[in-house]
Amino acid sequence: MPSDPLTPSDSVPIVAQALAEADLSFVEEASRRLSDGAEKYGPAKFLEVDTLQEAMDEVLDLANYARMTYIKLFLLQESLKKIVSKHPAADAQGFVPMKEFMQ
Repeated sequence: MPSDPLTPSDSVPIVAQALAEADLSFVEEASRRLSDGAEKYGPAKFLEVDTLQEAMDEVLDLANYARMTYIKLFLLQESLKKIVSKHPAADAQGFVPMKEFMQ
């Protein structure tokens, strides 16, 4: 027997839970990396390093990752457009309501 479709208000707790899990994952991963770095280099190594230059280098890497991620998202979106255009719940713009994905 199919379940009743979720209303937008029904999906809020589901989305909130997913956001909380993603945030916790970020915090745990950042903490793990900080701990690993302290173990590998020492807890005060950052005082001996030009963290501004390190950050500038990381921003350049991040810019490249952002471009690569944009390209992947662009390709994913194009693929999804083809799939969504065949979805019975899609509206005129090809939007499928979030509740359709959260069931």
